[in-house]
Amino acid sequence: MNHDSIVLEGVTTHNLKSVDVALPKGKFIVAVGVSGSGKSSLIIDTLFEHSKSLYLGALSSRSLDLGDGDYHVDRIAGTQPPVALRQRDGGYSNPRSTVGTLTGIDGLYRLLFGAASHPVCPACFGDTGPDLLCPDCGIYTEPHSAQHFSPNRREGKCLHCDGVGEMIGFSLARIIPDTSKTLKEIWDGADPGTFAVPNCRKVFEAMADDTGIPLDRPFGKLSEEQRERVLHGSETVYSIKLNKVTNDFRFEGILGFLERAYKNASSAARRNAFSNYLAAEVCPSCEGGRLRTESLKASVAGLTFPQFQRDELSTSTERLREALFAGKLPGQVRSLAEEIVKKSTNIDHVGLGHLQLRRPIVTLSSGELQRLLLAQHLASDLTGVMYVLDEPTAGLHDADTENVLASLRRLRDLGNTVIAIEHDETVITAADWVVELGPGAGSRGGEVVFEGPVAELLDKPDSPTAEALRSRPAGREGVDLDAAEWLDVRSLTRNNVEDQAVRLPLRALTCVTGVSGAGKSSLVASLHDKLRAGLKDAGTGGDVEGINHLDDVIYVEKRPIGRSSRSTLATYIGIGDHIRDAFAASADAVERGLGRAEFSANVAGGRCTACKGLGLAEVDMSLFRSEHVVCSECDGRRFQDHVLEVQLNGRNIHDVLSMTVEDALAWFDALGNAKVVKVLTVLDEFGLGYLLLGSSTTTLSGGEAQRLNLAGELIKQRRSGTLFIFDEPTRGLHPADTRHLLALFERLVASGNTIVAIEHTLRVVAVADWVIDIGPGAGRAGGNVIHCGTPGELLKSEDSTTATHLRRALEGRSAARIPSTRPAESGRPMSPLAGANDLLPTSLAIVTGCAGAAQNGVAAPRGLTIASLTAVSEDPGLIGFLVKAESSSWASIAPGLHFCVNILSDRQADIARVFARTRPDLRFDGLEWAATANGCPRIAGAFGFIDCQMAASYRMGDHLLILGKVHTAEIDHTLQPLRRNGQGRDCDYGWTLAGEPAEAGADT
Repeated sequence: MNHDSIVLEGVTTHNLKSVDVALPKGKFIVAVGVSGSGKSSLIIDTLFEHSKSLYLGALSSRSLDLGDGDYHVDRIAGTQPPVALRQRDGGYSNPRSTVGTLTGIDGLYRLLFGAASHPVCPACFGDTGPDLLCPDCGIYTEPHSAQHFSPNRREGKCLHCDGVGEMIGFSLARIIPDTSKTLKEIWDGADPGTFAVPNCRKVFEAMADDTGIPLDRPFGKLSEEQRERVLHGSETVYSIKLNKVTNDFRFEGILGFLERAYKNASSAARRNAFSNYLAAEVCPSCEGGRLRTESLKASVAGLTFPQFQRDELSTSTERLREALFAGKLPGQVRSLAEEIVKKSTNIDHVGLGHLQLRRPIVTLSSGELQRLLLAQHLASDLTGVMYVLDEPTAGLHDADTENVLASLRRLRDLGNTVIAIEHDETVITAADWVVELGPGAGSRGGEVVFEGPVAELLDKPDSPTAEALRSRPAGREGVDLDAAEWLDVRSLTRNNVEDQAVRLPLRALTCVTGVSGAGKSSLVASLHDKLRAGLKDAGTGGDVEGINHLDDVIYVEKRPIGRSSRSTLATYIGIGDHIRDAFAASADAVERGLGRAEFSANVAGGRCTACKGLGLAEVDMSLFRSEHVVCSECDGRRFQDHVLEVQLNGRNIHDVLSMTVEDALAWFDALGNAKVVKVLTVLDEFGLGYLLLGSSTTTLSGGEAQRLNLAGELIKQRRSGTLFIFDEPTRGLHPADTRHLLALFERLVASGNTIVAIEHTLRVVAVADWVIDIGPGAGRAGGNVIHCGTPGELLKSEDSTTATHLRRALEGRSAARIPSTRPAESGRPMSPLAGANDLLPTSLAIVTGCAGAAQNGVAAPRGLTIASLTAVSEDPGLIGFLVKAESSSWASIAPGLHFCVNILSDRQADIARVFARTRPDLRFDGLEWAATANGCPRIAGAFGFIDCQMAASYRMGDHLLILGKVHTAEIDHTLQPLRRNGQGRDCDYGWTLAGEPAEAGADT
């Protein structure tokens, strides 16, 4: 048995066709293929579920049924303990669950504050003495514990809001959103069952007449006293005649009436009548801090608990790190602080540094949640584990993808097997091993198209993935912007987006771009609200110009489709009723007296009584998981015999539901059923022609579900004059499937519609008519519109991160490994240094690392040029180089045990000269670099990088021979290395020129 691989044989789960595959252990493996090809069926539904049942079942003899996968496989060998990080659209609905509580960082901060903070006086909130006595009030306070900083414990939570931080109440902004409306218009437009009820209106009109409040005056122009009376009423009692009955009433004001009526509502329906006027507002007592005042006032190193909660993680981590280095923390909590810094840094490294600890989990996207869970595993230091990830870069900008890749490599370098299902081209080209499923989707897929290193994938002619990677972005004939009508929207504000304005062409494709967390979703959500309000007010005035050209606006958000066992493709897209009507109207059905209900698998009457229309029967296996087998009564056909005997154009109801979308389209077209044909045409355009009409939605892949969701929205609305807003429509789509989406977009635009899409896929951005780029950073560093123009204009931008990556995509630049990792005869991938012997000795390189803590508490970067760089061994990867024994730069790097060798490109001769002639502490001034997972600087724009760990050091005269164990190695094939021309006087850089002294303190 080969113990170096995970072997799967005879996998027939879902659409897989007796698949055999071997996955090398300890590698970064990417499963690719078009949407619906069988990637999730192989990796998650089979490999992970089988591994989970094995390892959890081994923990206890009682754990006999811990696997919940419906997989079918002949043999799986060599598996490892599994950890799955999946895309989740639900499961975290607790409003108290936050980033801090999920990651455990909140708990660490509570322990830190409980042990290191000094209590304040509970009466005046002033400082107390060492004996916890307030000198001003003479009151003793109790010492702090972790419970005093928990919003879920009596000792710490704010009693006013019960530790939630906000309170639900009636909002004036919702009750009177437009203060330019008159009081009469406000009452006329009030929701039924609220303050518009007759008795409330009549007593208000009586009070207005009595106090001189004009009903035809806009609310915003009323005096302060008049507004107070409208909202809170008066004490005067008025006799009101209503339905021939006279009663005495006091007008209690709009807010008073709503609060009393809501409190006394006796039914859920009655309370729902007030929902449009309710909003969450920050608790006035704790101001959103969720804790009682005594806990909010306590501080550690001059910082309070709420400050760490509300600051972005990148900021709070830096503050805590500075406090550590400056010695401001007591010795008993230093280890706690170091653990907090470690966990927070891991979160920052996966592109989530813009999150706040207090941010509710329910507000995170599924991609953000998955990366948050990934960051937790980075801190665990587990080895020998099989990590399974479902699109870990979903929702990520290309600028953030490299950080996630570095994290995945770190998991691999710890001795784990990392398997990712991915569509992102950057991730695919960075893999050690690729498994492609396909060649098509559904019944046209389920086979292994390719397995091996990326370099061999690119040479495979029949691979859809290879074809997509080799091809340039598809061409598209854009709209004529000179003849276009325009939409201008101002005052866009939401979350980190404040008072922004955008301009976009109508009947065109606009992409909204920006790094993850920049504010794209916030911008388009505010845009949607502005347009909805503008359409409601018939486009008069306001912050929107050009809305008179629109009839409607539809926001197609990311959301999971229904996954009921009875939900089928036909029922989800709304053609089930049409199919049943067609059969019920047939001559056979009329003759037998069968109605439309008999042709439904969800209603008793015509469905099989044994399986209740599912086509499968459940077999109770007692202690083990129940199995499902084909129903013996109906043989899987779902209906009773007398229903199946009804024929429509030569087919019965089971035959029709067993058709693919493509076949059904032709069949219904021949029948002349225009409604069904229209719906099926959209599905076929989306590349879903292979799906069966009767297939359960529970069997759909993530990419298929995404396209079906989009198609469902577009089926509802096909007229012109609509502005569609799409939230990452290419998410979960293979590059080969993106063309279907672009074709549909083109058809919508040609029909007179406008499309605004949040997008990270550069192939789509490149062919858009208009691009709105948000940034420049994430969180508080973002939220600004930094570009609003054509993709061509964006390419010229020096301020846009998107522009940098778009230029690289159009130039065909991508990061690749050194140089290509072809498998050895044993089938195992060779070292990333394979074939590098000719490259390294002739290239100029700089070794970089960290020198510990600088005065500001940040690890100081250090680097020096090196000589005689060579590949000592390819397997295991080992490099060697020489440095001067007295080099102060190397002396500061060596204790860290990790370093990065940067192979400079031919464009970086100036950097080489700086490192040769400048003092060590000045070499990184003005130099662009990013930290590796181990904190070592990687110089931007370099030809290659080799991340290493110290293996050995030998003294050789006045030099040291350094041996480094290679973790990862990458090069950019679009660049050329900076070559050494010689040594001594003939060398322009790398060593100081003879007769040209370096700055004081410079060394190599």
